[in-house]
Amino acid sequence: MPMREIRPNEIIINAKGETRRVSAQERTLYQDKKTPIVDEKRILRHLQEAQALKREMDVGQREATVEIADNGGLPAIIWLVCDTHLGSKVVDYDAFINHYELVLNTPGAYAISNGDEIDSFMVHLGGAATGVYETPITPEQQARMVRKMWKELDDNGKLLAMSYGNHNDWINRSGYSFENTWLADFKCPILNCGGLLHIKFGEQTYDMAISHQHWGASKLNPTNMSKRFMEHEYPDADIFFLAHVHQKECLQFERGGKRRTAVVGGTYKIFDEWSMKRGMGNWGQLGGATLALYPDKKEVIPFYYVEEAMDFLVIKKNIQEIEQANKKEGY
Repeated sequence: MPMREIRPNEIIINAKGETRRVSAQERTLYQDKKTPIVDEKRILRHLQEAQALKREMDVGQREATVEIADNGGLPAIIWLVCDTHLGSKVVDYDAFINHYELVLNTPGAYAISNGDEIDSFMVHLGGAATGVYETPITPEQQARMVRKMWKELDDNGKLLAMSYGNHNDWINRSGYSFENTWLADFKCPILNCGGLLHIKFGEQTYDMAISHQHWGASKLNPTNMSKRFMEHEYPDADIFFLAHVHQKECLQFERGGKRRTAVVGGTYKIFDEWSMKRGMGNWGQLGGATLALYPDKKEVIPFYYVEEAMDFLVIKKNIQEIEQANKKEGY
């Protein structure tokens, strides 16, 4: 049997004369081909340096101590403000402005802000993007307004701390953070992931655990998440301040042999149709929860609204003046 002609791209692979096609392999020289270098030690050093730079540049912290001045022997009033959602058309602005001005203009009154100060809906939020139609001013305008108002509290020594909020954090999708962009020059500590605030007042130190959110939220028992926050994060704290759910509750209870105070702060966005249509209640529960702290004994008195706390402070002031007058007269 005559052998068939072998093509240029075939080779004989056995004694039977069977062939296999092969590809031509040229003897090409690549004289200046770049060889990549993966130097893992150098990369890790670079990552560690980037990590150190972030820690140094970030304004946020997880624990802080503030000391407030003597209030003439009277209690200090702490407005626990959260979920104001300024910029939205469905906020109770009359209530917010009243609470803000009462705290700003009253000696011995302070604020702790626990997130979602702005509504901050953006067009790239998917299903949540419809919220942009509720805000007649842009997220930037909202942030600039809040910065100015909260900075006035801060400049007057009335803002004890700020936390974070999920609405604030939507700006992170643009590569910025709310706290580093708008709050970096504030005097008060920024608990950008929540944390523990030690409040020194007179002879007392009150430890307040703060976070915008925590697991364990319950519509039937709003402060359930406060107790989980205590058990799993800050078992020794005196006060627990949470937000986010637009519900409101002030509760005092005993744990570990001492009285604890839990506050879920409500909201000023009380006309929210989105929440109404999802069975979350016909109205949001108006914020304004306020605490009275004593300087000479470890005692916390919660009030549902700022106005109630201010009435209490006036009564305490009147009693003090009567006692001082009686003492002067020798009674």
